[in-house]
Amino acid sequence: MMTERAIITPISETDIPEILDMYMEPDSFKYVRPHKDKSKAYYEEFLKGKINTNTTTLGFWVVRLKDSNEFIGTVNLNQFQNTGITHIGCHLKEAVWNKGYATELMRALMQYGFDTRKLTAIHGIVEESNQVSAKLMEKLGFEFFEERMDEEVRLMIYKNGGKVKA
Repeated sequence: MMTERAIITPISETDIPEILDMYMEPDSFKYVRPHKDKSKAYYEEFLKGKINTNTTTLGFWVVRLKDSNEFIGTVNLNQFQNTGITHIGCHLKEAVWNKGYATELMRALMQYGFDTRKLTAIHGIVEESNQVSAKLMEKLGFEFFEERMDEEVRLMIYKNGGKVKA
């Protein structure tokens, strides 16, 4: 996949060191508490699991800038735990926060989900205190669907039934 400024490719083993560097940034998992403050070994196993899952259903990618090939983050469109809900996500290096990449990448991923994977709905799952991601969901045309508790964390679940907002 491609956006105006980025190339989105399936994760590979060679991407793991750059992703680990991003995961070790201080606020990397601030709003993803189940993955917060884990070891590099934990994250490496997590990423190897994503590579393995990609062999059956493509759902985890790395993002690089078109002009420099610099790694800037990851995006996902995969099943949330064992819920049957397909959720979308974007994890970016702190150096590229607040530059419009999340919106750009999520739009491309939504288009892929609806057009290529023929999904009838995509969900956004956001920790209650993550106001930036909640605003992004609304900007992308997601509507509040439900809230759910997961490991003592209140999750706000948003849903988009097939409309990619320009």
